[in-house]
Amino acid sequence: MRIRIRRREFLKVAGAGGLALWAPSLAGCGTTASGPGPLPVRSFLDDAERATLTALAAAVVPEDDTVGAVGAGAVDYVDRLLASLDGPSPDLLRGGPFSGREPWPDPRTGEAGSEFPDDDFVEVVVPSRLQEIAARIELLGSDAVENGSINAPIVPKTRGLRALYRDGLADLERLARDRGAADFASLDEPARLSAFDASDGEFRQAVLNHLAEGLFCAPEYGGNRDGVAWRDFHWDGDSQPLGHTLFDPATGAVFDRPDRPNQSLDPALPNDGLEPDVERFVAATVLGLGGKRFF
Repeated sequence: MRIRIRRREFLKVAGAGGLALWAPSLAGCGTTASGPGPLPVRSFLDDAERATLTALAAAVVPEDDTVGAVGAGAVDYVDRLLASLDGPSPDLLRGGPFSGREPWPDPRTGEAGSEFPDDDFVEVVVPSRLQEIAARIELLGSDAVENGSINAPIVPKTRGLRALYRDGLADLERLARDRGAADFASLDEPARLSAFDASDGEFRQAVLNHLAEGLFCAPEYGGNRDGVAWRDFHWDGDSQPLGHTLFDPATGAVFDRPDRPNQSLDPALPNDGLEPDVERFVAATVLGLGGKRFF
């Protein structure tokens, strides 16, 4: 019996399923921004469904020396994603290109300056017609959109993420009762994962993908609260407009940021080399692409 899904395994499984950071990856692809700030936070799950998803997220990516899915706000991300079409206009896409988390470079030295751009990510971008249709099929199902199933059976129908989550979470509660528990949240971690393994495969893959998105998305999308997952997993997140490789206008030289070097090891981060399985994967990928290994 699987005891827990370790964080490395979780990311590998999510990646194999086509992790695409669905909503964040579309930022800036719409037409015009709507209004001066974010729309009110929306919610799709009821209290019982949210409790089930929270218990599941805590088992799939638990808290240990790094933040887990619950602590990072991944459940909030999923709930907001499912509700993104509710309200007077869709809350699917956010603006850019700058979040205000990094400063402008000093025009004299090229190093970090003291002025910061506005956070454009809080602006809600109006999706194009095709983007909205695609989102409605993704969330509500192909039958909920006019001509959404016109190409069936060549393009299989989709239930939609809302139905997938509603049915999948109810199924987890049923599986918990079959195991003699009052509800899913009262199961211990191994039993939660066992029930999750027995649930619908499409639901499992959606949960893994969305928890990963909720961990590592820009915080304006509802997950990765205050960038905590970026910090815990040593990822810089959005680094513009300063960037990593800096330019000195006086000398014309390009140099690394001392706090986030791009061309050398970062002394502030652990650098213990690659684990054997990671090294084998990197070597096989490089050699398969016709390259050479130098390590």
